[in-house]
Amino acid sequence: MKLRRVVLLFGVLISACLSYAQGRLDFNKIKAEAHDFIIKEATLTSQEAARFFPVYDEMKTKQRVFFDKLRAIHSSKPTTEGEAYKRIEQADAYEIKLKQIEEHYHKKMLKTISATKLLQVLEAERRFHRQMFRKMARRR
Repeated sequence: MKLRRVVLLFGVLISACLSYAQGRLDFNKIKAEAHDFIIKEATLTSQEAARFFPVYDEMKTKQRVFFDKLRAIHSSKPTTEGEAYKRIEQADAYEIKLKQIEEHYHKKMLKTISATKLLQVLEAERRFHRQMFRKMARRR
């Protein structure tokens, strides 16, 4: 249930960003802002950041594929019970895959930074997403 909320929050954030940008969203700018926020909030050193962010960005790239698939499923309107059932199964499978990717990359990240720092990074990432969502909501 918690994963579903995170996925939905991330999807809503991306959707809000896309609608706000009116056709052109600068993902590189958002990525740079996220990196800066995480470095500051998790107090990462420049060496830690240099080792951590390539792994982090790789994880986000792999996850984006499944976020896009989930967004497509959630925006579609099934016309039969069978289609609805199939979409539920697909969404569940994608959410499990997202969690598996996250687990795999958390293990890789733990080789680059300490567990304490990784927890701080994960919390900073959540705060960044909440902050961006609120910012986009206010601009509407």
